[in-house]
Amino acid sequence: MHHRIVFALDRQGRLVDIHSVPQGLACGCVCPGCGGRLLAKQGQIRAWYFSHASGAECVSGAETALHLAAKRLILEHRSVALPPLVVNFRRLHPRFGLFERSKTVELPEKVWRLSEARAESRIGTYIADVAGHLDDRTEVIVEVKVRHEVEPEKAKYLRARRVPCIEIDLLPLLEESLTLQELAWHVLESGTNRSWVSNSAYAEIEAELLAEYQAWIARKSSDVAGVPRHQPEPPKQPSKADEANARYQALPDEMKRLELRTVLGLANGACWPRHLQVSVREGAEAIPSPIDVWQGATFVRFIYDPIGGREETKRFSLSHVYDWVSGRFGTSEPVRHQVSAALRLFLGYLAKCGFLERNGDAFSVLHGGLWPPARPEPPVHLAKPSTSARAVSKLTAVALRREWTWRERWPLEDVALLRASDATVRYAGAQFNAQLFVGMLYSMSIEPSETAVKTLVTQCGGIADAAFDLLKDIGVVEESWRMLRGGVEPPWRCT
Repeated sequence: MHHRIVFALDRQGRLVDIHSVPQGLACGCVCPGCGGRLLAKQGQIRAWYFSHASGAECVSGAETALHLAAKRLILEHRSVALPPLVVNFRRLHPRFGLFERSKTVELPEKVWRLSEARAESRIGTYIADVAGHLDDRTEVIVEVKVRHEVEPEKAKYLRARRVPCIEIDLLPLLEESLTLQELAWHVLESGTNRSWVSNSAYAEIEAELLAEYQAWIARKSSDVAGVPRHQPEPPKQPSKADEANARYQALPDEMKRLELRTVLGLANGACWPRHLQVSVREGAEAIPSPIDVWQGATFVRFIYDPIGGREETKRFSLSHVYDWVSGRFGTSEPVRHQVSAALRLFLGYLAKCGFLERNGDAFSVLHGGLWPPARPEPPVHLAKPSTSARAVSKLTAVALRREWTWRERWPLEDVALLRASDATVRYAGAQFNAQLFVGMLYSMSIEPSETAVKTLVTQCGGIADAAFDLLKDIGVVEESWRMLRGGVEPPWRCT
């Protein structure tokens, strides 16, 4: 996903922000990431930012600009606020379980005032973002994190040599349209966005916590020694359900699929329902079974009702489904979180299809058939000239035309680009520029018409008649069954 660039280099190589330069190409700026010419976009509605004059945004421009701006501010002011020292101590004892402690120490020194500082300085085998010396000639390091934090090997190297080092986290500012003065406060003065990578007092505090841990083990051992030993309980006999689950797990996957097809009434050659083979973004690998098998079996166990004679609404919770899936497919307790996540996503998808009604982690069966219920036609609302954009955004599904309804939330831009690239051959032709299309679609300040979208597809080298199918595959219009990852509001509803 491309982030907006708000800092750039002017003709003299000086760092400037979007608020301190003329509009358009008159700014005379270049991208710190790729060196390409930049436009200064300073509109009336959206936040100001730099954009590449070529129209092809580079991946690292915003990150490099923010990183460079922070380093130059440190070199210019040579003063950096320090955080308190927090030491987290965690040990897992094989017999007594988890021992976890955290200790916070307010250090007497609140600010580093550097007598000299240099950027990209070599420290042993590593490169420091900013290195310098205090008045007493103590060498110190300041690291700036945007995407990449200090590597564990580098942190270990600095601690071993007792070189003080802090890391400033600027990732939350990557989407902010800041001036250099505003950024300076976050870099130089804020005490909440930084932490210690290396501090000479760290080893002493860790030794104190280690002593507490050893005393804790001694107390636990003493308590256990005073408890009389009991005779071991006989091994638990497996129940009939356990035996049935073991026999099911031993079956080949093809036998399980054949059994599911028989129960669902799918003849040989019939298409397997796509809502029973849903790709979920988390946890599927923790269930030791193919995705169509565990999803089909879960559907049959909790939802499927071929007769439709159920008088009372069937209800169940996510924990009930987890317990059954865990026994049926033999998942282990350490992956409980991943399995629950996969089931939550799958059941949430079925709720969107109309099978279930969801209330938190509780579900009620609305439709027990094999295929999703027919979706009612959305009402047509005639837009009035006086209707504000924010009032329109509150409608759940406004029918803009007979077959075209924009989603209330769109997938994130990087997800949309991936889907557009996958759909290129099917709907848009081999010459289609998916990156340009998605970038322009996501930057439209007003709701586009069907003609405008088709024109945009044509300009990007695609086929105009395939525009609607392309938008469905991306996931920005209705009738797409794809699950969205997170999502953002359409650009004309974000103003």
